Amino acid sequence: MGALDVAFVGTGNAFAPGGLCWNGFVVDDRYVFEAPPQALQSLNRMGIDANSLEAVILSHHHGDHFLGLPFLLLHWKYFGRTRPATIVGPPGTQELAVAIGRSVYPSLFDTAYDLRWVELADDESAQVGDLRLTARRVEHDARLSLNLGYQCELRGRRFAYTGDTGFCEAVVAMARASEVLIAECSSVDERVPIHLNLVDDIPRLRDAMAPEARLILTHLAPDVTAGNLRNTSVARDLERYRI
Repeated sequence: MGALDVAFVGTGNAFAPGGLCWNGFVVDDRYVFEAPPQALQSLNRMGIDANSLEAVILSHHHGDHFLGLPFLLLHWKYFGRTRPATIVGPPGTQELAVAIGRSVYPSLFDTAYDLRWVELADDESAQVGDLRLTARRVEHDARLSLNLGYQCELRGRRFAYTGDTGFCEAVVAMARASEVLIAECSSVDERVPIHLNLVDDIPRLRDAMAPEARLILTHLAPDVTAGNLRNTSVARDLERYRI
């Protein structure tokens, strides 16, 4: 099955506290989860060719997760991409991306490559290359079309990503089913119903996981730590984790 290679283009929450880059990560240099505003810059700094990406997987439509997408598309347009690409997200992703993209770069979608859009509802699945995704509805901003976490399988490895969410059954189910869980942890102890915190929520999530499973925290405030939680790491901007 082999190791999973997870590279974080950023780890901060929406306010980029302490100068953290906004949250997003790449799995095996091919699948980028989220498109934060600085995604292309971070990829360049890490030596990951944006043209090697097979898919962009979006959890929801807040700007810190979405507004880097035009720059990825711009790179693909002008730096020789010919391979097909896929963008996965909740309902309305294509409409929003095209509206923003054409407003800021009018010819952005006149491309030499095929662009596939996959919009998923709760419990729907999609195959992107050798990555299997199943969408899980999580509890975040009810004003958006849908907020998703993703249960994933890649080369026989099972991992999941919570997206932005409060504590809910969907994230517990993902924790139970995963060898690796990448979870948001927006603060140490602020009790915000649509986010997880370190004191109240993360220990319960860790307890739902198998003892040998790995938990990685992201979408952070700078003072978030792993504490005494077993097999738990706090992700850092521009760092790679081989699991």
